[in-house]
Amino acid sequence: MIAKFLNSLEAILIPMLILLIAFIVDAGVLFYRVLPEYMNENLKLFASVMLGIAVAFPLLLTSVNSNLLKHKYKVGFPEIFGFCSFFMTLLFFDVFSAETKPFNWYLTTIFMCLLLGLIDYLYADLFVKKYNQISNLEQQQQDYEKLKDENKRLLKDLDKSDLVLKQSKEELSITKESLQSTMDSLEEANEKLTCPHCGKLQKSVSAYRNHIGNCKDNPKNKLNGKTKSLSTISES
Repeated sequence: MIAKFLNSLEAILIPMLILLIAFIVDAGVLFYRVLPEYMNENLKLFASVMLGIAVAFPLLLTSVNSNLLKHKYKVGFPEIFGFCSFFMTLLFFDVFSAETKPFNWYLTTIFMCLLLGLIDYLYADLFVKKYNQISNLEQQQQDYEKLKDENKRLLKDLDKSDLVLKQSKEELSITKESLQSTMDSLEEANEKLTCPHCGKLQKSVSAYRNHIGNCKDNPKNKLNGKTKSLSTISES
């Protein structure tokens, strides 16, 4: 549970918001210092806080949408945010003031400012990459769901096609059986209309009967022909 939380965007967002609050205080103090002294104290304090918020919160929006910014010389939002945090912290502690302070104070202050700037850079870079990673994962999940739905639709279409193919095969089988039955009936009819003596196919039953009576290959007709021939010879 803890490992899952530490690997989430929320775990990175919490310290990012804390850094932004610190950034608001830092920027607010600097704005308070440079605002005109003749301003009302309450108005000056309110303006400083609002200006600090106006500077800090756009940084969060910029980090989320950093991919929309132009990157020149490989310098992006994390680098700019880290540099601004470092330089603003130097101004916050009056490192550049004319008053001379011990060397140890300068060393400690500059080191702490550099450390804060480095932490801000690391968190900003980590937040941007983590946000992009989660966005890509969500996009991949959406693409996966679309492909899954498309696959289900194709499977349904395939099932419908298989059903249509099965029905077509059944209809084809029925048609084949009907055609075979028709061919058998036609063959049987052809046999009935085919002369058994000469093998000629007749067009109708009446034509078949007439042909049988007059067929030269019919034995009856041949016998009748010989009898007539003998009768003719005896009369002569």
